[in-house]
Amino acid sequence: MAALMAAGCSFEPERPKPPPAVAFTPQMAESVLAKVVAGVSRNGVADFCATFARSTATCETLLRDALRQCLLPGDKPVVKRSIHLPATDKYEETWQLVVQGRTLDGQKYVTDFPIVLSGGVPKAVLGIYWNGQGYGRNMDDPPTYTVPPQNACP
Repeated sequence: MAALMAAGCSFEPERPKPPPAVAFTPQMAESVLAKVVAGVSRNGVADFCATFARSTATCETLLRDALRQCLLPGDKPVVKRSIHLPATDKYEETWQLVVQGRTLDGQKYVTDFPIVLSGGVPKAVLGIYWNGQGYGRNMDDPPTYTVPPQNACP
């Protein structure tokens, strides 16, 4: 090292490598859905949005709308499709799960259920999975495959 310094060379320590990015998998996304479904089954909708949704205000609006229509989740939904949406300048990396199930009163729904990494941890964007909404990145061209349930109030 003294010879390198005498020759006018400077020694730079090796720079630490950044930690590897978390691999965001469809299994991670599906585990979030499973936690949300289990949470609703266990605790109902009390504190649902604060617990499960990253976009709490939007979740609360969707939840109020669902409750106003007497729509509650029934059995565990099935993931029909997992769509990976890479990050862009405008959007985060997302797994868009297309889920199908039945509301408590037996109506079929098909809903988009977006999940993102929030601080390195996968989290549901909206949390509500039983309302039949589509949440594509381009809301000017919403998906046509969703199936919203009808008002279930007597």
